[in-house]
Amino acid sequence: MKNILLATALIMLLASPSPAAQSEIDRCVKNLEKQYGTMKNFRADFEQETHLASIKRVEKGSGAVWFKKPGKMLWEYKTPQAQKIILDGKTLWFYVPEDKQVMKNNFSTLPQHIVVDLFSGKIAIQEKFKVSFIQEEMKNSRKEISLELIPLVYDPTVKKLTVWVDPEKFYIMRSCLEDEFGTKTILIFSNITTDINMADSTFEFTPPPGVEIFEPPQAQQ
Repeated sequence: MKNILLATALIMLLASPSPAAQSEIDRCVKNLEKQYGTMKNFRADFEQETHLASIKRVEKGSGAVWFKKPGKMLWEYKTPQAQKIILDGKTLWFYVPEDKQVMKNNFSTLPQHIVVDLFSGKIAIQEKFKVSFIQEEMKNSRKEISLELIPLVYDPTVKKLTVWVDPEKFYIMRSCLEDEFGTKTILIFSNITTDINMADSTFEFTPPPGVEIFEPPQAQQ
């Protein structure tokens, strides 16, 4: 019986961060929220890897990303093929020039995405996630703070989100999003700049002549 009680106590100790560790987690989260909550815009280069568990395949891409408040976003892929994901504040476009097709969506009807919310400074992290340290590690000769975010409410699209944060500027340098089906999407950011001169026209999109527009039917209210 004593052994059982001892084992239970050890599990509880291991599962719960110490007050000092929790205080440091709180500090990191607040600094992260402050950084993305106060910046007006940012631009970065990115590399992406999507690990598709169901078919054991890895897809890679790269390009540049722009965010501007309120509610504007552009992901411009250079590889493996040119494509754009554009949010002008109301409409979300998925454009693949090679296919001469574009998907048009009313953004207000789509589920919100944790990465978009984080970058837009719209989320109180600890209200939606249990946050814990993984470890501090070296990446490109500098330390990064590793935070693991587990949703407090079940979400099949987000089983776990890991972010690697610059300990000085509190930029997200890398992220790994894992869904309930085992698919992992890894993003690596570089050449990050913030609060730069960024025109609203960056996020405007008009389908070129000859491009077919697909618009999914809206769900009945």
